[in-house]
Amino acid sequence: MVDLSGKWISSFIQNNKIYNEEVIFNQKDNKISADITLNFEGEMCKYKFNGVISNKVINGTYEYLDNCDIESGTISLKIINENFLYGVTTYISTDKNNDDVIQSPYALFRNTENDLGTFNLCQKCVNAKATCCSNLEVDSPMILPNEAKEIAKSINLEINDFANCIDFSKMYKDNSFKSLYQMKRQDKSNSCYFYKDCKCSIYNIRPIDCRIFPYDIKLEKDGNYYLVYYLSDNCAIKNISLDNLKIVSYNTKWFLRLLLPYLREWTDPYCSNKLTKKENYKIICKIEDLF
Repeated sequence: MVDLSGKWISSFIQNNKIYNEEVIFNQKDNKISADITLNFEGEMCKYKFNGVISNKVINGTYEYLDNCDIESGTISLKIINENFLYGVTTYISTDKNNDDVIQSPYALFRNTENDLGTFNLCQKCVNAKATCCSNLEVDSPMILPNEAKEIAKSINLEINDFANCIDFSKMYKDNSFKSLYQMKRQDKSNSCYFYKDCKCSIYNIRPIDCRIFPYDIKLEKDGNYYLVYYLSDNCAIKNISLDNLKIVSYNTKWFLRLLLPYLREWTDPYCSNKLTKKENYKIICKIEDLF
């Protein structure tokens, strides 16, 4: 039996927002428990999970430690491998004035040196010329409308202070197109608007485009949308094996759920042409194969 004890990081979606938790598993034979810490809108919430492992499946319940009468739920996970768990979490409110039952995709990655994207890879980058954040050879990140609103609200700015609106319906004179935003660059350094002191200043609320790096979506000549990953000599990605890249690509699945309504606009050449033009990427799979 795989020993899952140790530090993990989880991700889940609720109300079109992405949340991460710190999870510490303790395992004894087929019984497993966890201490879970969630940063929810600036408030640190602690939960306790208890479950059982059977046939590479974990089933259990969690409770909110501050007041177990307010929130509880269930978690069911498939053990994909010793570093990756994937399944669902169900939130059940026990407040008599609230009858919410919310189910969300739920995934956990062991906190190791091979964590990618949302986890530790970008935190290792101390290069002031970081390819993804400070290089004109890389397109500025795209921002979904709800993400732009959240960022603006969190830092008390107007959206047009840090992003440009791309009105595709006006561009193509077709009202079936949606609008997206694209991050502005700093005037002097050409770095991302929020790149300060060699790191992201809005890391906890950064856009999906940044969260899934080095992955992206591309429309190929056969008319299908594909999940791809970028190749770059200036990124730690070059030291990570192809097999690991494919395994960790599962992490993009719930992010892609939020992107599905915007695939046509997201892959428009107007937004993303620099790395694509150089064909500095490799295909992992069709987007439809992930669902």
